[in-house]
Amino acid sequence: MRSLSQRRLAEMIDIPYSTLCRIESGEIATFEKYRIKLAAALGCSPDDLDADGVDFPTVPIVGIVKWKHFVKDLPQKEWEPVELISGLPPTSKALKIKGNHLIPSHGNGDILYFDSEPQSNARLFLERECVVELDTKKRGDKLICWPTQGSKKGHYLLHSPGSAVALDAKVKAVYPILHVKRG
Repeated sequence: MRSLSQRRLAEMIDIPYSTLCRIESGEIATFEKYRIKLAAALGCSPDDLDADGVDFPTVPIVGIVKWKHFVKDLPQKEWEPVELISGLPPTSKALKIKGNHLIPSHGNGDILYFDSEPQSNARLFLERECVVELDTKKRGDKLICWPTQGSKKGHYLLHSPGSAVALDAKVKAVYPILHVKRG
């Protein structure tokens, strides 16, 4: 099946985005008048829309944000698969928020999707929520923050959720958050 955003799919079949959301959530139990257009847009047969056990692409939850804004990497044997959101790159991975310490930004159970390939173009991550890996001797120093320009090359001011203090730190890699799925 094709990888489309919900908005693009709604445009393709000429229905309001809200109607597509209601079909997908089950609020509209019968969608017969949209079935042929949906199947054509998704590249499947109309009967495939009713199939049980359709294997949708998944991505692993590779870490949790459990205390403040720090990311705890999970061993691979503990990775949990979650749905790959349409339109995200196949190199996407996810983090899960544990607890309510990031409110109002994130709540318990939120899933943060990010590209596991680091972004080198600062214009594509500055002032956006990101997973940032610090350039320290400790392996796995990662946190959720909004980077802005730092004091020198390779350094960024890291603005963490719920903190009035920004850390000016040398950064090893930046992974912009691509999508948030509310828990």
